[in-house]
Amino acid sequence: MRGRRRTYERNIASIRRRNAEYASVLADPKSRFKPSTNAATEKKNIKSYLQRPADNFATIAATLRQAYLNSGIVSGVIDYYVAHPTYNYSIYPVLGNKQYAIAGNMQQDYIDMAYQLNMLNVNYWAPKFFKDTLIDGVTFYVKIEDSTGIAYMKLPPEWCRISNLENGVYRFRVDVSKLKQEQYDELPNELQQAFDKYHDNSISDDDQDWYDRKWYMVSDDGFAFTFDHNAINNGGVAISPFASVLADSLSLDAAKDNIDIKDKLDTIRIIHSKLPTDSNGAPTLDLKTARNFDDQMRSRLPDGVVSITSPSSLDNVPLKGSGNEGVYDTVNNGLEQLFYDLGISSSLFGGKTTSSNIVKESVKKDSNWIYTNLFPMLEAYYNFELSQVKTQNKIPWNLKFIRESNFTLKEDIANYKDQLSYGGSRLDYLASVGFTPDQVISQLSFEQQALDIDSIMVVKPTSNTISSKETANSSGKATPKAPNSNINNPNKGNVGRPETDNPTDDTDRLNDAQ
Repeated sequence: MRGRRRTYERNIASIRRRNAEYASVLADPKSRFKPSTNAATEKKNIKSYLQRPADNFATIAATLRQAYLNSGIVSGVIDYYVAHPTYNYSIYPVLGNKQYAIAGNMQQDYIDMAYQLNMLNVNYWAPKFFKDTLIDGVTFYVKIEDSTGIAYMKLPPEWCRISNLENGVYRFRVDVSKLKQEQYDELPNELQQAFDKYHDNSISDDDQDWYDRKWYMVSDDGFAFTFDHNAINNGGVAISPFASVLADSLSLDAAKDNIDIKDKLDTIRIIHSKLPTDSNGAPTLDLKTARNFDDQMRSRLPDGVVSITSPSSLDNVPLKGSGNEGVYDTVNNGLEQLFYDLGISSSLFGGKTTSSNIVKESVKKDSNWIYTNLFPMLEAYYNFELSQVKTQNKIPWNLKFIRESNFTLKEDIANYKDQLSYGGSRLDYLASVGFTPDQVISQLSFEQQALDIDSIMVVKPTSNTISSKETANSSGKATPKAPNSNINNPNKGNVGRPETDNPTDDTDRLNDAQ
């Protein structure tokens, strides 16, 4: 009894340690959380599934996942969309909620929010959310948090349904009847409790967390992403915006297979060995001897040459040109249709074009789609996470993704830089060049206060930094050289233009007032 008790306690302690390490350990070696639906392989099946997409969303998602692995065009376009935005972001306080003025101690609030976003690891997870949702059409996640960080567990779409939309964030339910005992230890604590309650038959009719005695309403740690805003009306499911490409993708694969068939037909040669016959056409050579001759000839033929032994008079049949001569045109037309269904200009992937403006306009169009559909959805989720952070001033904070693309990065950064001349936001400009909120306060303060970066990065003498005139102060007298007590670095703490026309490394520099 004592030994069994110790074993039980060790098992409980092991499970608790594993639960406490969810943020750093999320491997599933047995693929127990893998979607279980098989992909469709026939074009006619895909067409029938697309006629009732809400009923077949899992099969459509599985087929698109398979297309992402097999089709270079589909994977290239999805990766192109995911790599489009920079995912740079900035944060700002929302005044008007209990406070209408900026308090002097809001710097600490900013640091708290920046730290929370650093824990959320936005730049890593946001592209993953985007890619998974483009493929599956709707994705379901549960946030796992501990003292080491924050991670997310993705649940199979067959288990889940969107239940409601709350402040721009989709919430969902889980079909607990589909959970298996072997998955129990890897589930979050919340779903473990739901699993126990379901199998104990202790669900009451008025329990607000349950629907139909098997659908459990996941807490605010669970959220869903989808680009189909009709998902709530479609039973809580959705399909990918690229689902229409599946039928043409299968047609393109069939056209490529026809090319392989044509190439084989063009290279195959048939060698005919005629058996001797009598006046009645009957073979005069016995079949055993004929088979030996045929086997000897077949063993010595090169690849692509087929031997036929018969009493007919056929000698040689070339099959070159016997295939469909238009198969290459069929493939090219299929590629164009595939790009058309994806909403992408084929010029972006090496297709023919008569103007570079076509590519530029296509990139802008894709950027606008991302800014309109992806960013509001991500901002709604991250704003909810920021609302859970308690700050001293109790002012809500919002996150804003910078509207810029990796394909037009130089122009986008220049736009934010130009706005500074008209009173634009420095935080937005810093975010556009890649600074995260925690970097803004941490890195820049460290450079100025700890490294005294201005004394290290000495301005090099150029026509813009050298002047032969002596700078005078407001009284008209020359400004005396500031005393310098630092022998190792005489320029430490001093910024500005060198006093002499021939500066050296230890030349004194004018301060800002001069």
